[in-house]
Amino acid sequence: MSIVQTEWWCLELPQEWQAEMADDCVSISDCDEISFLDISAIKKQGASVAEEDLLDLSDDLLQQKIPYQSVTVASLRGISFVYDDRDEGVAWREWYLAQDDLLLYITYNTDLENKGLDDAVVDEILATLLVLPDTPDA
Repeated sequence: MSIVQTEWWCLELPQEWQAEMADDCVSISDCDEISFLDISAIKKQGASVAEEDLLDLSDDLLQQKIPYQSVTVASLRGISFVYDDRDEGVAWREWYLAQDDLLLYITYNTDLENKGLDDAVVDEILATLLVLPDTPDA
């Protein structure tokens, strides 16, 4: 197992998965680069992230009438979507998660023919997600 850590969160990766940081997003892929898990973080200034914020951010999916469910991932609560983009041939899972003032936007995608193969591993990875405590400015 390896650890991926950012300023606001960390998680564990199985050996066959690797991570790359680019700008404000961590991209995680399996060894075959067939499946991709991307995690972006945003801090809300001066207030906690509310469910309404999560719904606002996911408005494109809601407008497409893609159903969502309420979820808890590690210590974060939020909503998730599972859908197929048949035009592009891609299966998607998306999470909009929050804890206090931290919002995580997580996407997982793979080719439709590989749909479901890595779901258990992705769930295991996300189960290790840990929000890091704020550190006072030095």
